Amino acid sequence: MTGIDRDCFATLEFELDWNSEFATHKERYLARKVNIWRDVFPPGMEDRIQGLETGGVASMDYAPGEALPKYSENSILDLHRERFCPKRKAQVDFNPGLGRFYPKGCLTGLTGIYPSNYFPFRAIEVNPEAFLADLNHPLSRYPFRLSVYVHNFAVKDSDVGGSCNVWLQDIANLGPGMQVRYPGVETDFQLKEPLGRPNEEDDGNFYSKPRMVGHIDSQASENLQNEYARHLGSGMKVLDLMSSLQSHMPRDLDMQVTGLGLNEQELRANPVLSDYLLHDLNIKPELPFETGSFDAVVCSLSLEYLIRPQTVVSEIRRILKSGGVVLIGLSNRWFPPKVMDIWPYLYEYERMGLVQELFIRDSGFTGLETVTYRNWWRPQDDRWYGYLRVSDPVYIVAARVK
Repeated sequence: MTGIDRDCFATLEFELDWNSEFATHKERYLARKVNIWRDVFPPGMEDRIQGLETGGVASMDYAPGEALPKYSENSILDLHRERFCPKRKAQVDFNPGLGRFYPKGCLTGLTGIYPSNYFPFRAIEVNPEAFLADLNHPLSRYPFRLSVYVHNFAVKDSDVGGSCNVWLQDIANLGPGMQVRYPGVETDFQLKEPLGRPNEEDDGNFYSKPRMVGHIDSQASENLQNEYARHLGSGMKVLDLMSSLQSHMPRDLDMQVTGLGLNEQELRANPVLSDYLLHDLNIKPELPFETGSFDAVVCSLSLEYLIRPQTVVSEIRRILKSGGVVLIGLSNRWFPPKVMDIWPYLYEYERMGLVQELFIRDSGFTGLETVTYRNWWRPQDDRWYGYLRVSDPVYIVAARVK
């Protein structure tokens, strides 16, 4: 066969690129078992991918409202405070946070909105008696470019039925757009330091027992490594902040990597580290390094445990050279007793927004980026493969020192 046609199944990678006021954004989503005939593509995209071979790519630009629901002022509702009824105790006083997202099912007495509705709305004005709820799609204001990369394809033996996937909905619902500020609004992420946590036990005690296992699957770790590799290079001096057994950094680069963490046994076993230092950032957020002493700082799967994240971000800026890069990697796994109180109540994309907010509030950073990897295959040798077929998602926030 000469290329993709409507009689094919395919594995396609979608890449969605867009810009917000403070950052550039890239969403990478692996579409598995795509049925070219049955599934629904954004306007014009199916024609673009017809005839593509493995390794081929097609791209299209979409204006706001062209491929996703159009922004409408009619979707901004002025509601009395009693209409907001969260299902979980996301805040002590149950008030919506300014700029925050919540499931539409938290809204009561509205036609067509049911308690099971998990799709988000945003609180864009808040006062003690009322609030404005923006029910528009989070990406409705933004133009974007959508690219499709062909990983592989094959002819169907027969049309055996199956589900119909609307791929742009899979990519863009519950995700892209939720990591940025609402125009003119500073998101209320409850960042007054020190932050509360469910378990206030000393971290040195909690982490005293080594956990000699990875916290994400190997495919997710590879995705992190691939993204970090875009910013790191041989000869760099790198700080692996809140380090442990794995650093998720590319091993083919000749870098001097210093690990800073809490468990010596884990740090000793980390093959990437050139040296390491034991240091509890929640007791002493000041970093024990000279100003301008690193080319890069990497923090993987750990920022959510900080009780003074803004102070630590300022310290990261201090120890980085001018033009140095900081890379924050996140997933959807954590130790529940030790994360900041607000973390479990945020949508996954909002957590990137919280990290972005830390960099935006520190005027010493520029060049903000977010990158996501979702829906990759979980490796068959992973211990959870029989229960989960999808690799852990990866969310990265990058910034540079001015």
